[in-house]
Amino acid sequence: MSQRVTIAVPDALFERLQPVKHQFNISAICQEALEMAVTCEELKVKAAEQDNLIERLQAEKKVLLNKVRQEGFELGIRSSSKLSYKDFRHFERVMPLATSLDDEVLDYLWSFLDLKEYSQQARIQDPDFAYLLEVDPQSRIVFAQGWLEGVVSVWQTIKDQVEVSQ
Repeated sequence: MSQRVTIAVPDALFERLQPVKHQFNISAICQEALEMAVTCEELKVKAAEQDNLIERLQAEKKVLLNKVRQEGFELGIRSSSKLSYKDFRHFERVMPLATSLDDEVLDYLWSFLDLKEYSQQARIQDPDFAYLLEVDPQSRIVFAQGWLEGVVSVWQTIKDQVEVSQ
């Protein structure tokens, strides 16, 4: 069933329409124009909703990456007990380079912890993070940066006591 809609047109257009109105279906033309206009507006609304989706997903990603960094930070603190004086000094020196790490850094971190005989079971507490670290290069970098921050935070806490002359 169709609904009726009345439209108003300017006088000049109405005058031009009179001699040719029998050559086309005014109702069909108006329906087509309305269909196009409504579709255009619907697309604008969907785009706005999509922007909200993008904003929401970006916020979720930020929260998730913060959790990944925290997980790395906590591992850095836990694994610090296996580090040597030389290790702490090294990580203190390389800390400024943490922003330029690449996604292979996690392989180096695992190898380093293997050398230090730090248990693989004690590395990642949450299995979801283990999966995320496998599939997301950015997460691997953020995790390793968090680990480095954790190690350096332990060093900053104990450094003065270690450096005291005997």
